[in-house]
Amino acid sequence: MRIVFTVFCFLFFYFFAEAKSWNGYLDAKKDTNYIENYYNDLIVRLYSGEKTHSLDLSDLNSPYRLRYLPNGYFNLGAGVNFRSFGLSLATKIPIFQNSEIKHGETKRFGIQSYIYSSKFTVDLLTSFLQGYYLVNSSTHLKSYTKDKDYQRPDISSANIGVSVNYIFNNSRFSYRAAFSDTERQKKSAGSLLAGGSVISYRTKADSSIVPSEIDQKYFPKSRDISKSGVLAFNANVGYAYSLVFLKNGIFTLSYILGTGIQDNSFDREVDSEINRWRFSMNHSGRLGIGYRFNRYYLRIGIIRSTQYTNLKYNDLGIGNGTNFMQISLGKRFTLRK
Repeated sequence: MRIVFTVFCFLFFYFFAEAKSWNGYLDAKKDTNYIENYYNDLIVRLYSGEKTHSLDLSDLNSPYRLRYLPNGYFNLGAGVNFRSFGLSLATKIPIFQNSEIKHGETKRFGIQSYIYSSKFTVDLLTSFLQGYYLVNSSTHLKSYTKDKDYQRPDISSANIGVSVNYIFNNSRFSYRAAFSDTERQKKSAGSLLAGGSVISYRTKADSSIVPSEIDQKYFPKSRDISKSGVLAFNANVGYAYSLVFLKNGIFTLSYILGTGIQDNSFDREVDSEINRWRFSMNHSGRLGIGYRFNRYYLRIGIIRSTQYTNLKYNDLGIGNGTNFMQISLGKRFTLRK
């Protein structure tokens, strides 16, 4: 996994080092009736947000579900954008951190970036977490109350992925207007999206990820699984639309569905078919809403993506999801030529 992460980081920085020579491929000629460009302006912003990863377990023979989450917190940071350069620095806000007594401690490290060019959107994810808690533990386990959740400091996850999608109506539709504020959408417009993704999720624990106290009628064939992994290659298709309201307001919604093949791995091979390549499915959604006050803007952005792993022979379904939410307040400065 360290080797994979090193290669991923090398490709990440190589991509940016070569970005200038790719400008002709990444930039599109804009219809000025629809999009106003702030490429030569300096954008300064303050923001607060939260990143997290969810681990969802589902009994494939019933509606029963379990959800694990890491102990989360909000960040407070500042950032700048100028032309193709962007930099953001943030630190966590202690007063908005969830109680470690109730949810336990989570150790984390990762890089998560959403890149928007005129023609493409690129999602990059590396996330390494250790320490989860079971959401609403008291409803699943009789020995727990609402004051303290079932904690699993032994559960760790390693998640790496990249998704690239082409924006077909790139002359009239702008992702930047909704999520990076370096452009303004002047009229409502939408676009078809298509591309592909490569995603790897790995989860492991010292003992079964299904709590032993759970009713025996649920997950009867998957009680001893403590490790799981998925490597997926997907082709994506979706649609995005931005609605302009009150002249300077924008509401953007997009949905992308990915299908392809994936390789599932588990610590105990129940049947030879478990580790074979099989049908894969994931989906991602974006929601952004913002408003501009002359040179100031206020924006809220939410991104959610999930990759599904189902054991058809067994009775366990696993959904690995990443969530990102950010609130930004910024100002645009026009620099001298």
